Amino acid sequence: MDIMDEFPNMKGTHIVMDNAPIHSPQLIDPFIIERGYIPVYLPPYSPELNPIEMFWKVLKDRVKRTALTTAETLNSRIIEGSEDVPVEHLQNFIQHSIDCFPKCLNKEPL
Repeated sequence: MDIMDEFPNMKGTHIVMDNAPIHSPQLIDPFIIERGYIPVYLPPYSPELNPIEMFWKVLKDRVKRTALTTAETLNSRIIEGSEDVPVEHLQNFIQHSIDCFPKCLNKEPL
């Protein structure tokens, strides 16, 4: 949120989170709200509604594709894998999530 705070037009933006224990509404919501954002929680087990989950899957596949060389570190592999994901793929992850919301709201299978 520190970076978002630098852009006044971001105020009122929804901060979307899964139900991980660290995202406890009692602890997190006041912090988010006082900074001018709106907390939103996804239903349990709904990776289709969270674009970052699609990104993590692609990144994990890239990181695990081969064993690390002696000169390579996990950190460098993660950075390289992240940089190799085209912006168009990120846009597609977001659009896929947007497309899934109506199905979810209508209780249709995804």
